[in-house]
Amino acid sequence: MLNKNDDFYQRLEKQLADSSVWPSIYKFKFILKSSSSDVNFVKNLFKDINTEISSNISSSKNYTSITITATMKSPNEIIQKYKLASQIDGIISL
Repeated sequence: MLNKNDDFYQRLEKQLADSSVWPSIYKFKFILKSSSSDVNFVKNLFKDINTEISSNISSSKNYTSITITATMKSPNEIIQKYKLASQIDGIISL
């Protein structure tokens, strides 16, 4: 039986495949604790791709939001990035 995450990723892959022509520009948004190692980990996930990265630190300085705009080759490539980012404890992917 598939777990909840696998089901989510399968639906996302189908939605992405149906809604875009590939390669396509995709915007990732993550919210995570403002640990420099976690922020760098997310940014390094995209070091092999031409990207535009911006980040904002919350007023309390406890959280950082990261927006990454990149040309992605396929829905599967997007899902792989989300799966890698999900290794960070407490990360929120939007």
